Formats: sequence, structure tokens, C-alpha cells
Amino acid sequence: MGGMANKKGASQRRRSVVGERGSSANEQGGASEKRLYEKWLSMLCVGMAIFGIGVMLVGYKAPTVGLVATVVMLIGASALFAIKAKQNMRE
Repeated sequence: MGGMANKKGASQRRRSVVGERGSSANEQGGASEKRLYEKWLSMLCVGMAIFGIGVMLVGYKAPTVGLVATVVMLIGASALFAIKAKQNMRE
């Protein structure tokens, strides 16, 4: 029974340390991390859109309404993430 109590105490201590680290990280580099994440998402969307266009150009799959709509949405999402990243850079 004593071993179970020690494990529980260690778990609670671990959570408090993680909580403290998380709060200080948010205060120090939150905007920078957010900008980096949005930039990364923008590039990911561009990559997937290029892949979708390549699939249509090579002829692997015919350009259906769904595939074209997906590519358009990916391009739009990429543009929005890039704009948000640029706005966060100014702040």
C-alpha cells in the first residue's frame, strides 16, 4: 500500500512541474511558437495542395468536384495561415 502512495505523490509532483514549465513557456515564447506553428501549417497546406494538383496533372485521378474543392480549400487555408503568421509577427 505504501508503494501506491509514493507513486501517487510522484505523479502529482510531476504534474505541478509540468504546469509550471507550461505557464512560463507561454509567457516567454508564446507568440513566437504560435507564429512558427502557423507558418508550418501554411507550408503543410501548400505541400498538400501541390500534391493534389500533381495527382490531377499526372492523370492518376480525374479532377472531380471534391478533389478540386479540396485543393482550393488547402490553398485558401494556406493563405489564411500565412496572413495570421504575419500578423503575429507584428505583435
